[in-house]
Amino acid sequence: MKLWSTISAWLHRIGRREVPVWFETSESITSEFQTIGKKLKIFRLIPNPFPFYDWIMGFYERVSNREALHGPILEQARKIVDVGAGTGYLLSRLVKATREDQEIVAVDLSQQMLQDSESYLSKHHLLTLRTSFKQADCRALPWEDNTFDLYVSSYLFDLLPETELRQALKEMERVLVPDGYAILITMTTELDDIPWISRTFYRLMNEFYCLGYDKGRWNPIWRSLFAGYAPHCRPIALGSYLRDLDNMVMAYTKVSRVSLFPVRIYYVRKTHG
Repeated sequence: MKLWSTISAWLHRIGRREVPVWFETSESITSEFQTIGKKLKIFRLIPNPFPFYDWIMGFYERVSNREALHGPILEQARKIVDVGAGTGYLLSRLVKATREDQEIVAVDLSQQMLQDSESYLSKHHLLTLRTSFKQADCRALPWEDNTFDLYVSSYLFDLLPETELRQALKEMERVLVPDGYAILITMTTELDDIPWISRTFYRLMNEFYCLGYDKGRWNPIWRSLFAGYAPHCRPIALGSYLRDLDNMVMAYTKVSRVSLFPVRIYYVRKTHG
C-alpha cells in the first residue's frame, strides 16, 4: 500500500510543478538575451547565432504563434502591441495577418532583440511604416491608460518571477482599452481540459523539460547539447494569475494542437470595470 501511495502521489504531481524561475529580475533576463548570441556560437563557427536560436525554439514556439493569430480579435484591433517581441517571428506573423490601417508596436527590454526583430522583418520584406520598435519594460510600459486594442505576448510571462509577472499583467490590463483583448502564449501546467492520453503525454514531457530546466540537475547536459543555451521558459499556470486581475475575463483558452511540450493560448478581454 505504501508503494502504491508513493506511485499515486508521483503520478498526481508529475508535470504539474512549477520549477524555480531561472531569472531573479527582468534585468537579468535582459542581460541573458543581450549576450545570447555569444552563448550560441557552436565552437565559434556560427557567425550569426540568432537563426540557430530560432531553430532551437521553433519546434514548439512557431506552431503556437501561427495558431494563435486569427479571427475577429485580430481583425478589429486598430492599435496592437507585441510585448517581448524577441527575434521577430510572432511580429512577422502579425504584420502578415493585419491590414495597412492597423498599427503595430514591437516592445522588448533587450535592444539586441529589437534590432534582430527589425532585421527579421527587413529580410522577409515585411518592414513597413506602420510597424515601430520600442525598448521598454513590460512592468512599466511608457503609454497612457487605454492605449491598445490588442496586447500580444509569446513566451514572456513564463520567464518572469511571480512578483514581476503580476506587475506585467497589471500593466497589460492598464494599457488595454475597455473591450480590448490580450492573446498570451505560455508553456503550461494547466492540462485538465484535454483528453487523458494527451494530458498524460504532456505531463511526462513537462517533467522531462523541468529536469533539464532545474539548476543543478540536468541543466549542464542541456547546455552542452545546445552549445551553451539552456531553456529559459518554464511551465506555469497563467490562468490562476489572470483570474486575480480585476478587469480581465477569460474569453477562450486552448492547448496548442501541435507541440512537443504543452503550450496554452489565452484570449482575455478587458471589461469596462
